[in-house]
Amino acid sequence: MIESEYIDGVRLLRHRAAQEHTDVTLTFAVGAQDETLRTIGVAHTVEHLVMSTVRQLPIQVEAEVDLMTTAFAASGSPARVGEFLNRLCAALAEPPVDRLAVEAGVLAAEDGWAAHPMAAFLLFVRYGASGPGLGWLEGAGYDGLTAEHVTAFARKWFVPGNAVLQVSGPLPEGLELKLPQGPAPVRALPTGRLLDGPSAVGYGIPGAAVLLTMPTGDAARVPGLAMRVLESRIEEQCRHVAGHSYVVDSQVVGMDWVIYAEAREGTEEAVARAVGEALTDLAANGPSEDELALVVARLEEEVATTDKELAEVFAGTMRRLMGEPEVPPIDVALANQVRPADIAAVLRDALPSAIGYAEEEALDVWKAYGFRPEAHCPVIPELPAGKIYKPPLAARTFIKDARSLVLVETGHGLALRDDDGIHEIKWDEVAGVMRTDGPTVVLGVNGCAIPVDPQVFRGSGAALDELARRTDSGLWFDESAFSRDEDDH
Repeated sequence: MIESEYIDGVRLLRHRAAQEHTDVTLTFAVGAQDETLRTIGVAHTVEHLVMSTVRQLPIQVEAEVDLMTTAFAASGSPARVGEFLNRLCAALAEPPVDRLAVEAGVLAAEDGWAAHPMAAFLLFVRYGASGPGLGWLEGAGYDGLTAEHVTAFARKWFVPGNAVLQVSGPLPEGLELKLPQGPAPVRALPTGRLLDGPSAVGYGIPGAAVLLTMPTGDAARVPGLAMRVLESRIEEQCRHVAGHSYVVDSQVVGMDWVIYAEAREGTEEAVARAVGEALTDLAANGPSEDELALVVARLEEEVATTDKELAEVFAGTMRRLMGEPEVPPIDVALANQVRPADIAAVLRDALPSAIGYAEEEALDVWKAYGFRPEAHCPVIPELPAGKIYKPPLAARTFIKDARSLVLVETGHGLALRDDDGIHEIKWDEVAGVMRTDGPTVVLGVNGCAIPVDPQVFRGSGAALDELARRTDSGLWFDESAFSRDEDDH
């Protein structure tokens, strides 16, 4: 039984491995999904700012931000590692925002993703401009973040009750984890968009992927085993048999699993077929005994080569901080009793939630597997009533695309008819408003984007005035200068 230990309110987990040097990982239950459209990139910015205060230490240090967590790690002598932790926590309490402009440029040059682009896109389709869906969007850019954004985010999320410190080797003396003080944040994963699936969406990323919403894990981890089997089969076909892919991987966010396979040029349709075939065949027939035995053996190895009790305490603590339901400890004996039919059943039950992805020109491949092509943001059947704005007559006469465009200011928000269908954003569902050199782009929590441009829609300056009156000024931002520079090139 692991005792509950704390240092300055931070949960401490000590690994049993005997060693002279010290390895630490300080993990916070906060990531890109906890930002807003206006503050996208703020978690990564905090990480860069605080790491600038420890970069001169003569030990190995690193940090990472993903959708769900932010982690800082160091390895070295106990004294130096202790210095790392003390400096790091002091910087989180008072971020060095005087470096904000410099780090904004570094972050833009890094051009990192909190999730693989295919996973980010599918999570955006699922959640729109909220929670995990934010990993797909850019927002105001790193140059649009202010010192107030950074300090407010740090003070809310980088608190002792939202952190876990794992230590291997001697515990450094004199630790002072003086983090910002405050209660542990309470979060709830957004409900997200539930499509009448299985559905499929397309974009320009070469590859194929699928998102499945799976049940909470049981002691045998049947949902997890099912996704491991699916990923293993896709990797076998796309990489080892056909040679189409190098990267085949997965991302898990709450109950959503995304498995993706990149495609080299010219193999996009083949990779989409491999993903669709693997999923639907496994859901219908289950895996072979050998396929199942391999993933169970891998699970056994993971359990056997880790500190099982400590790993379960860490995982349970992080689930609690994330607001996720508890799951029973892994029971390898039960995992060995899982049969191919159990894998088929859990995948079959998840199929209605499935969202497939393919490069746009390969999207029709999914139809053969019962997936219906879907717009990447919601569309409604009819254009709502309201004040109508259209392109000038000359544009509608000579520009084919202009003929379908209609902007409507309703009593509840804005609606747009374009080639993809009819999109609507209600006033109370505006996630952000981006000012550009051209249109003002209204972004909805539902993932829709509606451009309002008086040069495209005659008289729509009145719609912009109503938009300003109806929305919080804090939601408005200018297009990132870094984005404009990319467009210029």
